[in-house]
Amino acid sequence: MTSITGTSTMSSPGIGSGLDVSSIVTQLMAVESQPLKLMQIAAQKMQTQLSAYGKMQSLVSALQDATTPLLTSTNYSLTTAASSDVSSVGVATTTGAVAGNYAVSVSALAASQTLVSASGQFAATTDIVGTGTLTISLGSWNAGQTAFTPKTGAQSVSITIDSTSNTLAGVRDKINAANAGVTATIVTDSTGSRLALQSSSTGAVNGFKVAVTETGAAGLGRLAFDPSVNIRQMTQTTAAADTQATVNGIAITSSSTTLSNVIQGLTLTLGKVTTAPVQVTVSANTDALKAMVKSFAAAYNALNGFISDSTKYDPVAKQGALLQGDRTTLSLQTQLRNLLGGFGSASSTFNTLSSIGLRFQKDGSLQVDDTALSAAVQNPTELKKALSNVDLTSPVNNGFFKKLSDWEAIALGTTGSLPTIQQSLQKGVASNQKDQDAFQVRLSLTEKRLRDQYSALDSTMSKANALSKYVNQQITLWNNQRSS
Repeated sequence: MTSITGTSTMSSPGIGSGLDVSSIVTQLMAVESQPLKLMQIAAQKMQTQLSAYGKMQSLVSALQDATTPLLTSTNYSLTTAASSDVSSVGVATTTGAVAGNYAVSVSALAASQTLVSASGQFAATTDIVGTGTLTISLGSWNAGQTAFTPKTGAQSVSITIDSTSNTLAGVRDKINAANAGVTATIVTDSTGSRLALQSSSTGAVNGFKVAVTETGAAGLGRLAFDPSVNIRQMTQTTAAADTQATVNGIAITSSSTTLSNVIQGLTLTLGKVTTAPVQVTVSANTDALKAMVKSFAAAYNALNGFISDSTKYDPVAKQGALLQGDRTTLSLQTQLRNLLGGFGSASSTFNTLSSIGLRFQKDGSLQVDDTALSAAVQNPTELKKALSNVDLTSPVNNGFFKKLSDWEAIALGTTGSLPTIQQSLQKGVASNQKDQDAFQVRLSLTEKRLRDQYSALDSTMSKANALSKYVNQQITLWNNQRSS
């Protein structure tokens, strides 16, 4: 009996009984797990739908970005400018430029005053200059530099040069740190090092003088410059000067070589004195307006294509796409086509998108008729009405893109259809995950219960098999004894 007891206490399920407990439990758990698999499939579908709606929202947002420029009034009056000599007169347009032709002549360019110390005074940047105070004053000189007029609003700046800053390099650094409207550099040539001072800004009002008060040994006075009191220790190499130009014969004076709004909406960049008038031509920039309309068509087609692909039915595979029959998606598609495919009352000239060159195709996409669009942009007043008109009294008279813009704002708003359905799907995914987690716990408990039950059955069957074997052995032994 000892051997029978030993067999019944073995720990591996099925040993001694022939019962495959592991396989049985695995198969039973596969059945028990079916609801979990269905939940996982549902979660995957919701995640895929969530991704699709996210893509759709991104495409609607891109359409909104492409719509916005065509709601901006100034974009219907864009201009472009050209210069017959860009090296002499460069030109760029800004808001408000008016088409026209302009003759620009330049007789002088604005310049900064430049002073340089005398040649041979300093051998190197480490040479001692001297100590004391430099006082820099901004202003304008008269023709013979016999009189100096301080610049309105500018204050003289005093710079102390002491024993820690009395080298040529030290003086340069102190001037640059003073923010006095003058910059300092050191120029080195065959005669040694020379200090150069230059106005930070061009223009006659940005000339300057340098007064010096010395302390200790003489030397700093070599940087003084004030011709009005006959002090010229430094040499002036360039005088401060204004730009002198004419536009269509009208004299222009400027402290800069960049002339902004001398001609409305134009910025002229003057590069050199001219020997003959430079012709500047300003014309309507219809290409820019056409590009905006084409960008809109591309954004619309991207959205339309995505919706079509997401809602189509494949007759070969006999399977619908992810969003086939989805009410939210089909509603968006219908709304878009109704907004843009009908008639508008904002313009008597352009009452359909087709009339400006945006033609709907069978698949719902927009094809650009370049000939019709080129003609439409030549009439920007009516085109602006057709696309962006705003009628607060009767919104039915709003332009096509104004109506579309209102729809886009609603669709993308916090309570709009796209954010709302995504929020609903996100809640569904979260709820599904909770259900999966709870079901996983139940499955673990079920598996433990089944293993315990079948392990107990295995143990019982093992004992029964051992007992049966023992009885058979005894009967055989008994029969053998009787027959002998």
